[in-house]
Amino acid sequence: MKSGAIILGTVVSVVLLGAAGALYLMAGGNQAQSYRTSISLARQIQQISSDWSVEVARVKADPFADFDSLAAFIPRMARLKDDLAVTTRSIPGLPERLAGDVAGYLSAVGAKEERVERFKTGYAVVRNSRRYLPLATVAVVQQAREANDELLVRTISRLSQDMTTFLESPSDTVQERLTGELQRLREASVAYPLPLSNALANLFSHAEVLLERQAPTETLFREATSGEISELTDRLAGSLEFELGRKEAVAKWYEIGLMGIFALLALFWILLAVQQRSRRAVAPAPAPAAGVVTAAAAPVPAAVPAPEAKGEDREATPEEEAAAEEEEAAGPLAEPARGGEADPDHAGLDDAVPAPAPAPDPDLPVAAAHDPESEVMQAFLADCIAESLASSTSRIASGMDRLRQSQNRVRDVLADSDAMLDLDDGADLDEELEAASAVALGVVREANAIADVAKRLGSFSHLPNGRADQGMIDVNACVGEAIAAAGAEGAATVATKLGNVPEIFASKTDIRLLLAKVIENSVHAVESLEDRPGTIKIDTARKNDEILVTIIDNGVGMTPDKRAKIFKPFYTSREGAMGLGLPLAGHLAGKYKGAIKVNSLPGQGTVTRITLPAALPEA
Repeated sequence: MKSGAIILGTVVSVVLLGAAGALYLMAGGNQAQSYRTSISLARQIQQISSDWSVEVARVKADPFADFDSLAAFIPRMARLKDDLAVTTRSIPGLPERLAGDVAGYLSAVGAKEERVERFKTGYAVVRNSRRYLPLATVAVVQQAREANDELLVRTISRLSQDMTTFLESPSDTVQERLTGELQRLREASVAYPLPLSNALANLFSHAEVLLERQAPTETLFREATSGEISELTDRLAGSLEFELGRKEAVAKWYEIGLMGIFALLALFWILLAVQQRSRRAVAPAPAPAAGVVTAAAAPVPAAVPAPEAKGEDREATPEEEAAAEEEEAAGPLAEPARGGEADPDHAGLDDAVPAPAPAPDPDLPVAAAHDPESEVMQAFLADCIAESLASSTSRIASGMDRLRQSQNRVRDVLADSDAMLDLDDGADLDEELEAASAVALGVVREANAIADVAKRLGSFSHLPNGRADQGMIDVNACVGEAIAAAGAEGAATVATKLGNVPEIFASKTDIRLLLAKVIENSVHAVESLEDRPGTIKIDTARKNDEILVTIIDNGVGMTPDKRAKIFKPFYTSREGAMGLGLPLAGHLAGKYKGAIKVNSLPGQGTVTRITLPAALPEA
């Protein structure tokens, strides 16, 4: 390989490798792993917070429990908080909204730690006073009887009963009355003998502690065991997962660009090697002998025709045949340089403008009108496929367009340094490059064809479907039909509690299909149970201006990661399933301004809540 070709190859390689290095750095700068770590840390905090709440409830229910188990959560929670703060701060370009959400989340976790600590301190005093108040009451009553003070005995007995009632159901009115009564007894106790006076003082101290701290301790208990952290975690994890998805999409483009650069570099060196090989394959013509004029050197006027033999056709010499073949091969490619006009055989290759998508075919088959549920399913499936095809088309067209542009740049570089070369098989190098460009353009056209299919499917998905049966419908009646459609009664014990809910304006097909898909999910969850019989409970109720449908099963449950994906089209954990049931249910709920919320524990079951507006205007 000549030194000029090596220098050209080195320069092009350095440029392409520099671009590849820049793409690699940008792909690594997306910090997708940092987002995944942040999500994992938030989920661990959520789990520890839930375990902590359970432990607080256990300590409160056990009068002899110690508080060491509550204190054991503090260092674990502090470590996870610090890790989450450090990880999120290390993410470059973290959106301010997300940074604010993380700060608020960490503040809420810190507030829970403070509430648990205050509950632990306050409840220790309250539990001690509740334990010793009956003993102090017995001691006072015994000494009052020894002093023959029956009035004091009755007063203390009544006070003890009132304190018991207050502890079971604290109220401000009872607290104020008991506080005044204790104050009067304390003032009167100075007249009693010293042993009785001391016993009364002990009784008063425990009673006053309970009056002052019982209600605040109950409030702290409710705050310490609330589900606030779990809800905040779901919200924060959802925001982080959305940003992670965006970063992964950008990183994917960087990876595609990186692979394209390496492919282009390999193609460049192959073409360069082919070019140099073809140079070596063309042997130089021998120098003519002295006094001999070759045919190539003889000045022959272009306009003078070659002489012909009389009476017979004259055969062309080998030199003339070679010149004619070379002129025929080079002529079309040299035409733009001579006349300034583009070659009609290759027009449009440099512009690579995709052909416009054809208009939708009026003969495109549509779903049968006699099956409304089939129409809804087919329309939703077409919508999902259209979205997937459109996304794939965009990626293919963009990648191939970049490949065509890169190929044109390589051709221009070669054209500036070398003349047209004949390859070993007689093909022209520039023709080979044009063929590669034609391949790229063909792929772009194929991508446009896919886009046309996506457009057709998209228009098909928005055809009117299930509109004929819209009207005022009974949700409770739809529940019964959905149970039958899902085959729930044959797979599990089904219990229903249908409340007094108003009718809504909607498509009965849509609502029945929505409920059936959710119930089918519960049926599949209980089918694989071996240690217990499967049960499905379905309730309906009206909550303010909404209708609430609750579906509870005791099936296998779901992990948080799986639960986060169940509404994504084509995601499924069951072999042979399409993964469209719950996505379709979510789509139908959103169509009527409703929502679906799923809570699940692995190995225990799933609770699904469907909310629909109680009064719906006509869509």
